Amino acid sequence: MDSLLTSLSEAFGPLMLLLGALFAFAESAFGLGFVVPGETAVLTLGAATGSGGELTAAMGTVAVGAMAGDHTGYLIGRRYGTRLRDTRVVRRIGPQHWDRATRLLRRHGVLALIISRLLPAVRTLMPAAAGAADVSYSRFLAGSVVGAGLWSGLWVGMGAAARAALPEMASTLGKAGWIAFAVAVLAVAVVLLLRRRARRHRAAARDAVRAELESSEVS
Repeated sequence: MDSLLTSLSEAFGPLMLLLGALFAFAESAFGLGFVVPGETAVLTLGAATGSGGELTAAMGTVAVGAMAGDHTGYLIGRRYGTRLRDTRVVRRIGPQHWDRATRLLRRHGVLALIISRLLPAVRTLMPAAAGAADVSYSRFLAGSVVGAGLWSGLWVGMGAAARAALPEMASTLGKAGWIAFAVAVLAVAVVLLLRRRARRHRAAARDAVRAELESSEVS
């Protein structure tokens, strides 16, 4: 465990910060957050921090990456409007998530940009939905800054907290207990992976049915 944490600390630097920003961007960008494990990468970045300065740099870099992803989606939404709901990207993620994003915007306004950070499938569509709904840039920017900052603080902070807790946990659990813990973590990871694959298969099946119905209507 000590060697793993040491390796993480040694890897921390500009390259790791850049990768953290890129994964945060992908997690927030239109459609990419559904397939890119951005939160895992951000957790790892947090676990690599070894000082308050590194933790601050990691949180700031991740927040900037997430805001850049938000802005990409917002500009796409301003450009294409509500037509985005019928695009292949939204169909793969699920039109219900687009509809949920628009409902949140109607009910909570700019606060929806912050709330959606806790809703993975909705989060990747929310900035585009805000652009399509003609949310003013000043309001969008405020929501993006606050939401990205809170999201970055949460995930980077959890990674840093895990780093601090793991050595103590390892000594408390002992060798057998640590192995059991690792197996449990692996089982959770497998379940999450299978659920993600199942969502993709369902999305592909919906696309196939839709294409078949459109083909039959044309014929």
